[in-house]
Amino acid sequence: MLFMFEHKGGLVFKDLIIDPHRSPKQDKVIFTHAHSDHVKLNAKSNFFSTPETRALIKNRFSKSDKHKFEEIPFGSKKQFNGCEVVLRPNGHILGSAQAEIISDGTTNAVTSDFRLKDSLFFKGAEPIKADTLVVETTFGDPKYVFPNQDDVVSEMVSWIEASAKSGLVVLGGYSLGKAQELTYIANQAGFTPLVHEKIFELNKIYNQFGTNVGKYEKLDHNLKDFSVLIMPPQLVDRHLMAVLDNFDKRKVFSAMATGWEFRGMFNKTFPLSNHADFNDLVEYVKLSDPKLVLTDHGFCESFARKLNRLGFNAKPLQQHNQRILGEY
Repeated sequence: MLFMFEHKGGLVFKDLIIDPHRSPKQDKVIFTHAHSDHVKLNAKSNFFSTPETRALIKNRFSKSDKHKFEEIPFGSKKQFNGCEVVLRPNGHILGSAQAEIISDGTTNAVTSDFRLKDSLFFKGAEPIKADTLVVETTFGDPKYVFPNQDDVVSEMVSWIEASAKSGLVVLGGYSLGKAQELTYIANQAGFTPLVHEKIFELNKIYNQFGTNVGKYEKLDHNLKDFSVLIMPPQLVDRHLMAVLDNFDKRKVFSAMATGWEFRGMFNKTFPLSNHADFNDLVEYVKLSDPKLVLTDHGFCESFARKLNRLGFNAKPLQQHNQRILGEY
């Protein structure tokens, strides 16, 4: 068995690369989901993903049909040279998958970005029993323990209801994943939100695949008719606030939904995340019970040390100089 990680290149297993960070050199490429830091395309490689992820990638990155895609529905088996791959739901966003790779009698699991508890739309990931586990550690520090999701959503609904009585509510959330949850939450508060055009298109894809985000309308010179506006967070800046102040005249109440400690131009932050927090990362590893854990993304080294203190054999993948599994 050969498991190699090219620093800033992607996770390579034999002749496969998973979630390349740059234009891949390999012929076979698996995308676990459609967030930009996991997707790099070219005109030569053969790409594999769930049908949902393919639709999202085509909308976001590949408007033409020049890229060679093959869909792997959840639970189906795909044979590659010397290994079998099964994509299983991981609860992160629409179509997002963890990869189970069976080769030479061993099972390898790659969680990618995942959520262990159920989200507003999706069931949480079911841990894969594996010999080798590659686990993402985006929030792999003990300070990242998220409050109960139902409590956060209830607080958000109450805040939106109260704020909309006095002005315009501006909600910031990543256009893919978080913005769809914000659309749903705005509906729970009794409002049809106005959404940025990028969010509008992605909301349609969620609905197309059976995930109902609720009612919404596209931002198109119609702000005065709505009480809630949902925007990608990078667009909520001083310029936008000046435009709202000059043309809308309502007081603006702004909030961002994220697991990070971030405020920026926002008045308030709600800790709503599509990732596993620290406790759920540990819980996944315990349930997977691997012989070797490779930590990837975020707090690689510190989380690996914590796992070692719990009795696991863990190595930080991203920062480690060795790149061949056999060297461990």
